[in-house]
Amino acid sequence: MLIEQVKALLEKFKQDVIEQYGGMNEGLRQDFAKLDARIKELEGIVTPRKVSLPGVDLEKEKFSFFRAVWAIRFNDWSEAGFEKEVFEQTKKRAMEMGTGSLGGYIVPTEYIAQIVELLRAEAVVIRSGATVMTGLTGSPVQIPKQTGGATGYWVGENISITASDLGLGQINMVPKKVAAMVKLSNTLIKLANPSAEALVRSDIAQTLALKIDLAALRGTGSEYQPAGINIATGLKTVAVGTNGGNASFDHLIDMEYELAVDNALRGTLGYIFHPAIRRKLLKLKVAQFSGDAAGAYIIAPISETQFRNWLGYPYQMTTQVPITLTKGSGTALTEIYFGNWADLLIGQWGGMELMASKETSDAFEKDQTWVRILQELDIATRHGQSFCLINDAASA
Repeated sequence: MLIEQVKALLEKFKQDVIEQYGGMNEGLRQDFAKLDARIKELEGIVTPRKVSLPGVDLEKEKFSFFRAVWAIRFNDWSEAGFEKEVFEQTKKRAMEMGTGSLGGYIVPTEYIAQIVELLRAEAVVIRSGATVMTGLTGSPVQIPKQTGGATGYWVGENISITASDLGLGQINMVPKKVAAMVKLSNTLIKLANPSAEALVRSDIAQTLALKIDLAALRGTGSEYQPAGINIATGLKTVAVGTNGGNASFDHLIDMEYELAVDNALRGTLGYIFHPAIRRKLLKLKVAQFSGDAAGAYIIAPISETQFRNWLGYPYQMTTQVPITLTKGSGTALTEIYFGNWADLLIGQWGGMELMASKETSDAFEKDQTWVRILQELDIATRHGQSFCLINDAASA
């Protein structure tokens, strides 16, 4: 989009020059030719690179989710030749890359672009700026990080400088499986209505997005689940009170400060919290601090623009943040996350695995096909100090 805007501006500039001077001299023509070449070079750099499949890379739009499901269910590929080719090429490529033999039918990412784009739109951690790494191979994937820096000293003439080593560590990301299940009417599949396909893809994307969000924020770090930000090593915290309490803008400023003192107040900064926090902050009144019984709203007029200005950073809301936490005698408490979301890493191995069955549970009786979408991914926090958490803010 940005490249297109630059190209349009350059073209307009050319026309302005021609109109003003009645044409271009040789020097200007050469300058514009150099600019055109540079834009084409940049366009090649920023254009997303995708895993290509021989013979089908330009025909992504032909892939039908419903045709693939129907063919898998009945093992009849007579009406799904293109989908079969996609699966076969992807399996061959996966084996060449040494990812092992995977069960099911692997759909390359570019052929489920709608699901991928919807996933980015639905997952609040991705909207906040989390770093998504696709096409990972092997396990574990090791990502180096700096844990310590050089040390400086004042030294005298002919005095040796004390050496200091650069501290290095690494993050290990291991594929974990996140799955979504959808039950489809066989009549719906046979009709292969494009709007119905879009609806199903949207439902799958939303389901996976919710799982990713929950794991990124509150993952347990168990054998089958990624570790969330709330248990990250080095995570900063701000407490509202012994028994929790109403979070104010003062507490948000304290969260910002916690990152600042660790030189981590940079990058893609923002908040994630439950909608209850937005409501509580918008309802804050001067009376709560001045003793004035009438009181005026601190944020006045109450508008989205004013609220964002008070926060100072972008924010996202999700109802997956709990509002039932307890602390001391405090109940109905919730969490507020603040940090550099670019330091949240989401790694994805290969495409999505697609399976379909008519034998599951009561699917046969109801003439349904149950479709399972499975994705291998992991989530890691590059630096715990890049995030701050309040986990005792009143939600009611």
